Amino acid sequence: MKTICLMFHPGGMPTQTTKFSRSSKGGRGDTSVWTDTPSDRAQKAKMNYLEAYNEATALASNDESKKRANEDAELVEKYNKAKRSKSLVKKHQEELASKSKKKSKQKQEAEKEDWVGQHPWKPWDRETDLTAGRMKVRLDPESMGEGLSSRFSSGTFQRNFL
Repeated sequence: MKTICLMFHPGGMPTQTTKFSRSSKGGRGDTSVWTDTPSDRAQKAKMNYLEAYNEATALASNDESKKRANEDAELVEKYNKAKRSKSLVKKHQEELASKSKKKSKQKQEAEKEDWVGQHPWKPWDRETDLTAGRMKVRLDPESMGEGLSSRFSSGTFQRNFL
């Protein structure tokens, strides 16, 4: 059912055009409270109690079935871990991890081999030590524009003064 709303100005003329209401109004609900007898009230209270009891038992049975399902899932997981072999994806991931560990160890050993036996500390190297923490300067217009993203920003690179 659609209703028409009219609003009138104190002068008697409508202030806006007529519109249908946007929200639908529901029914009035249960109005029998006004006419219930004491026996009707007792019957409704008994029905509400039974409905609540039935809902509580349904929830309790759901909890028990969830517990059983969780126990079954745990048994299946234990069996899978004990009896089944690893999946191909896990095997592949483990191989990659072991390869990367071997490579990192080889790199560390290669770096140590360069200077460890000759000096108690790493010798000073002009190229690596003087350029540490500095950016390489390129004077082409494309690289100049990278640091100036807008006229109000401070730029994207950090200046290091000695």
